[in-house]
Amino acid sequence: MHVTARWVAGMMLAATTAMAQGPTTMAARRFLEQAAFGPNAATVAEVRKAGFSAWIDSQIALPESKWSTIPDPAVDAKGNTSLRPAQDAFFSNAVGGPDQLRQRVAFALEQIWVVSGVKLKPEAVTPFLRLMQADAFETYDKIMYDVTLSPAMGHYLDMVNNNKPTMGRAADENYARELLQLFTVGLVKLDDWGRPVTDSTGQPVPTYDQDTIEGFARALTGWTYAPKAGANSKFPNPVNWDAPMVAFEANHDRTSGKTLLNGYVLPANQTAEADLKDALNNVFRHPNVAPFVCRQLIQRLVTSNPSESYVRRVVGVFNASPRGDMKAVVKAILLDSEARTGDDGSENIATKLREPALWIPSLLRGLDAQMAPSNALTAAAAGLGQTIYYSPSVFNYFLPGYAINIPPADAYNAPEFQLLGEASATAAADLVFSLVYGKPAGVTVDLTPYITMLGAKPGPSEVGKMVDALNVALLGGRMPAYMHDIVTAAAGKATTPKGMAQGAVYLIGSSWNFQVAR
Repeated sequence: MHVTARWVAGMMLAATTAMAQGPTTMAARRFLEQAAFGPNAATVAEVRKAGFSAWIDSQIALPESKWSTIPDPAVDAKGNTSLRPAQDAFFSNAVGGPDQLRQRVAFALEQIWVVSGVKLKPEAVTPFLRLMQADAFETYDKIMYDVTLSPAMGHYLDMVNNNKPTMGRAADENYARELLQLFTVGLVKLDDWGRPVTDSTGQPVPTYDQDTIEGFARALTGWTYAPKAGANSKFPNPVNWDAPMVAFEANHDRTSGKTLLNGYVLPANQTAEADLKDALNNVFRHPNVAPFVCRQLIQRLVTSNPSESYVRRVVGVFNASPRGDMKAVVKAILLDSEARTGDDGSENIATKLREPALWIPSLLRGLDAQMAPSNALTAAAAGLGQTIYYSPSVFNYFLPGYAINIPPADAYNAPEFQLLGEASATAAADLVFSLVYGKPAGVTVDLTPYITMLGAKPGPSEVGKMVDALNVALLGGRMPAYMHDIVTAAAGKATTPKGMAQGAVYLIGSSWNFQVAR
């Protein structure tokens, strides 16, 4: 399909025509579940005034917030470093930071291009996070290039100091394999709908083979850490996390026979930089990149189980000029008809279980909570199965293809459910309880507006109106009638207005209706 700028603009217009008078409160809140870390009163007002498309444009135009500089790791008396400042900043800025869309997109990219504190030192992780923030709205090929030369990724997947082959030693294949399998094209060929392409026997067609991995591994040899300021450069250089890796031609494989995707063979005797650029361009131009990447971005922002048509529409935008423009792709994802169906409260298929890194900020933003730079939410998220910046492997916190069975369908793609179990479900309820009834470090939840609304001697009518207000703040007005009755009755059994407000917030915040974004 030939995609033009006019076609893209027409698709955007069609998605927003119904909102010509401005989004409703319900629509704005639902939109912010996808484009931000949840709605709060201020951002709802912004979206209602500007409209979806203009709000996205204004977010893209915002300079990176102070959060995007990422606090340096803490250092204890023994010189040990900790990622705790960056983890705390993730939550304090997810709740209160102004550049919500950049933060949300950067976090989505970090779940595709995974590095982890499990292997990396904190001082390696923080520059990588800054890179993801800076590149969130760049083109995908720039992201590919910058991440490939990131010393954090170089160390995490062993491209740094990857030397040319010698007798008895091959080039390291780790980064080459994950670049293809996890970051760009995937294991099997896809059509524009994201469906596997099959051969005459009905078997999926592989995207590449072992020879391809070996070709990329050889193409990516000769890179080491950048030299420290004032130091002589050599191969290998000492560790330096603060600058992109540099090439040493003597350690780069300049021989022929480096076969890449679709049978393309790199010319012999090219420099390390030329081989790197040609190899990345070979990947970037592969037709799999658009459906493989776009589907995961849709999953991270809008819905765990996007339709094939949704994927295809976004793929069309990815493949337009300039190819891989993240600004256009993100906008297409958020304004697509499948994303926006349900803004009026109707049934829709754009649903997802909120992972802890989204669920916790969404709850706090809905309550207009205040956050301190240092807080206890990293441990809370860890108790729910997601330790921020400590993905257990290069496969992220959960697999994008993880599915659950929901009759009558055989399977429903629901990656976040891989974190869910009895312990994490109990921990979620306990966390809401501590936020409502306790005083968690670094978090202030003020329920005064809801307590005031009840008056001195609240009856069922006043309690019901308070539940109505919480319905809007936390569920965007989508609370089922039966749930409204249950919460109103249960909250009304408390003996004080404060207890009634606390009870209502606890029941709503710990409910599946809140934990699943609809």
